[in-house]
Amino acid sequence: MTLQRTIIQPIQFSGAGLHTGLMANVTIKPAPENFGIQFCRTDIHPTLYIPAKAANVYNTNRSTSIQKNNVEIITIEHLLSALYALGIDNALIEIDNKEIPILDGSARFYIENILNENILELNAHKKIFEIQEVIEWKDEEVGAEYIFLPHDNFSVTCLIDFPSKMIKHQYAVLNDIKEYAAEIAPAKTFCFLHEIEFLYNNGLIKGGNLNNALVFSESALSKEKIQWLSTTFHQSANSIPEMGILNPLYQTYDNEAARHKLLDIIGDLALTQTYFKGKLIAYKPGHTSNSRFAQFLTEKYINAEKEYSL
Repeated sequence: MTLQRTIIQPIQFSGAGLHTGLMANVTIKPAPENFGIQFCRTDIHPTLYIPAKAANVYNTNRSTSIQKNNVEIITIEHLLSALYALGIDNALIEIDNKEIPILDGSARFYIENILNENILELNAHKKIFEIQEVIEWKDEEVGAEYIFLPHDNFSVTCLIDFPSKMIKHQYAVLNDIKEYAAEIAPAKTFCFLHEIEFLYNNGLIKGGNLNNALVFSESALSKEKIQWLSTTFHQSANSIPEMGILNPLYQTYDNEAARHKLLDIIGDLALTQTYFKGKLIAYKPGHTSNSRFAQFLTEKYINAEKEYSL
């Protein structure tokens, strides 16, 4: 029998949101069995709890966001990914603003502050869905494909395909969730320089910098562009190369882009609030297709009461 889990001691952290730049204070608190993962905006009165469920997703533009009664929580995927990987079924996440801080752009902080020393098993069965037949789902709008196969544990293979000479075709594999802390959690989010310029000029990524995301440039940068990056993101101009990865000191893996996409898949899959026994293969995943796939699984399989406890 596998039991539900929560944390033992509250975890507190603060920081700026990647997209809004807003500072927020977050506290992850223990929760009882069958509570699930829920967010609470402490700056909103009366208190409103927002379950981290696929049905509450309302925006997937460059991150995953949920809302209830027009109250929103933005960029939840890294935190959810870490909680899911650690087997945390129940937690109350209090936040005094609308966006979860980006921290270093990965899930490393959460893993380091929870891991085994801060986990409590509860007296209730964990919700586990066993994949007993092949499940195939395709998002025709964006071209993403997902295949869930019967397997003796939970594993994920992620394949990405970008029209980029720097990333091109990459893949990442998580054979066992126990490998998540070392192989997936440290992988940072990433973007291309032309995306940064567009987003910044349109008032977005207000909390972004060269410390919390890998930035790829496929053409040589002019001295003026390097100076713009240095001034905008408070980075020494001497530390910015003319092309390639503009912050190579922060790269952990050669296939970091694929590993981070795998991290995101797990975070968005957590919106089912169910654990899986099966092998998931995802091609060209993204937050939009991930959350749609989570909703598909929830409606067609989980809500159909095909779940069981090991």
